[in-house]
Amino acid sequence: MSQTMTMTTTTTTLQAPKSGNWQEGDIAFFKSIDDFNPAEQEALIDTEYIHPGATGHPVIILECSNDSKYFLVTTISAYSSGPDNDYLPPWQQEHHSMKSAAAFRAFSGSVRPDCQQKHLFLEGKARLPKPKTSWVYTRTIFVVPSSTLKCFDKTSQQLRMTQASLKDLLSHISSNWNFPNRWKNRHIKLVQRLLERRAPTSPPESTRKPIETLKDPKPAVSVKTSPSPIFPSITPSYSLNLKSNAPKPLWSTIAAVAPPVPTTNLSVAVW
Repeated sequence: MSQTMTMTTTTTTLQAPKSGNWQEGDIAFFKSIDDFNPAEQEALIDTEYIHPGATGHPVIILECSNDSKYFLVTTISAYSSGPDNDYLPPWQQEHHSMKSAAAFRAFSGSVRPDCQQKHLFLEGKARLPKPKTSWVYTRTIFVVPSSTLKCFDKTSQQLRMTQASLKDLLSHISSNWNFPNRWKNRHIKLVQRLLERRAPTSPPESTRKPIETLKDPKPAVSVKTSPSPIFPSITPSYSLNLKSNAPKPLWSTIAAVAPPVPTTNLSVAVW
């Protein structure tokens, strides 16, 4: 049984932000795998960088590259929760029993894994279409090209997280050991190479800044790293300072050599 809701008819025409105009904190929609073009399929799915189940979900724009061609996102999912299972949260479901409850965050209206943990809120007191079943798993983040994002059309307005909630969520996500390399691990470089290999044209040499003159981007937060599996079980910390003057990377700078990162087998329910 799927969760339903009554929506008010409006004459407002929804339009996704123009390419490059997504803002950090925006709620977008990660298009379905059926809508992926061959380049996106090869770069994101065939390489196992992203599990097919992650597509077709609303996502939060966490960060963007300076050229606004790529975005760091995390999914929002109901995790098969609904009236038929009495809105059972994912960490209590057998299918997600291996996931740490502490790694989940809940939007306002959904059950929190810890009563000390704050709810996530949207600007203007807006609510997601599934207010009782909207969770974020903080160990699932990935970089995607702008071509895979479109307007989240389940509401009559552009949804955006409050700055306080976005900062809180980023602080939680940054507890993952590999967060500092989120823009430059080997999967990101492979995605870039596969997508740009299929690009119709390249800018003239005279208009491109030599890559050796660009500085390697610094991480937005200071996190101690260790050789352990991607997104291991780490108790979240909310004391990290997220303020940084370091610029977001141009995609052309995401070529720094980084240690190989093992693939992740995601398990997320279709929105």
